[in-house]
Amino acid sequence: MSVGSDWFATRQLDDDVFLIAEPPHVNSYLVVGNERAALIDSGMGIDRIRPVAESLTDRPIEVVNTHYHWDHSGGNAEFERASIHELGAEELVKGETPEDLAFYVPMFDLVKERTPALRAVDEGFFSFLSDETTPRPLPTGFDPATWSLPPRPASRLLRDGDVIDLGERSLALLHTPGHTPDSSSLLDERNGILFGGDTVNTGPIYAHQSDSNLDDFAASTARLAELATSVRSVYVAHYSRYRTDGRYLVELANAFADIVDGRAAIREVLDDSGKTVRLAEFPTVSVCLPAVNS
Repeated sequence: MSVGSDWFATRQLDDDVFLIAEPPHVNSYLVVGNERAALIDSGMGIDRIRPVAESLTDRPIEVVNTHYHWDHSGGNAEFERASIHELGAEELVKGETPEDLAFYVPMFDLVKERTPALRAVDEGFFSFLSDETTPRPLPTGFDPATWSLPPRPASRLLRDGDVIDLGERSLALLHTPGHTPDSSSLLDERNGILFGGDTVNTGPIYAHQSDSNLDDFAASTARLAELATSVRSVYVAHYSRYRTDGRYLVELANAFADIVDGRAAIREVLDDSGKTVRLAEFPTVSVCLPAVNS
């Protein structure tokens, strides 16, 4: 597997906050304190993320996973220290085989096929794409057919309210289940920054998977909405619009409240694996829900 950084794109977002993107698949974030740094999620394990993170800071780095899904923890095995909410600990030790990951492999070909059209439209009209949002070719030497992820046990288990001290900067873990039982968001209260994991996203939010829970999602987003006036930046794990603001947290909570109360407009669509799901659509939010018979 390539050791270079062609698979990743980086950008400094705030003081000592860096995006490490695998566009269009997933966004990880490096938060640097005076003594230590936290890598919020470690990506897909397609190329080595540790050298990229270490090129941005000389502080020792600890991974903090927002949840156990493989696309957020794929690089954990590169690091000596990794933290996660205690409800995600068991899943991290399982690892993923090529058979486990085969469902996602067609996505790489789909991205490759559609990228030229995306670039042509963007260059002609929008000028939206940048280095960290433009889809990238798979790194040299990576074979999707043999792609696997080793077991990646956590070295530290967290609970709601636990604080990760980085030295003159800290991250508080907010347990925000819904996408998964262990899903968490991380709050840099002093700087008004929230890292939403998969609880907050700017594209379709996944509430339809087997480990998702809609009522938990509604409660978690309602909790985050209380931060709307104190958070200036919300960074999300997927999609090219990787930053939003505190007002979006209220819009998100209102959307989940409408879904739970039966007020949402819903239609059937296919998700990225080709399965039929229901999509609840709002002016600024969309949420994938389980198919009726699932």
